[in-house]
Amino acid sequence: MDYEEAARRLIVYSQGLAKGSLGTARSLAVGEAPVLQYLADQGTEMNPSVLADTLGYTRPRMTRILDSLVSKGYVERKNDERDRRKVLVRVTPEGVEHSKKQGESSVAAVAQQLSALGDSSARELLNVLEKAYSITYDREPFEKPKRKKNRS
Repeated sequence: MDYEEAARRLIVYSQGLAKGSLGTARSLAVGEAPVLQYLADQGTEMNPSVLADTLGYTRPRMTRILDSLVSKGYVERKNDERDRRKVLVRVTPEGVEHSKKQGESSVAAVAQQLSALGDSSARELLNVLEKAYSITYDREPFEKPKRKKNRS
């Protein structure tokens, strides 16, 4: 196999998918949607550097993403009360609502594309992407945080 040619094709295809159904379905710039979704899922304040490391972004890229999300009113920054030199970010109620609405339409758009692949090809695609993610970030694939069960 020509791995360089495979790499070129992977880059073209992945950028096309990110700009296509994923980007337009979420109405956010590429990179913003995962950050907003992660912050909404976590529901807590986070240090931007930790957020960048967790999601696999460079710190300058995370700064640009957060600047854009702040300007849209989806995220807010504040100084850490314990150490005023540190900055924390958190999702706003508008950001949570936007993330929820856009997440639903994104899932529907991508589900439609996956169904066109068929069961076998869709499973194969997910398996390969999960392996590539693990290799790239040297960790297990990202999993949505588990919701605590309400015990009454």
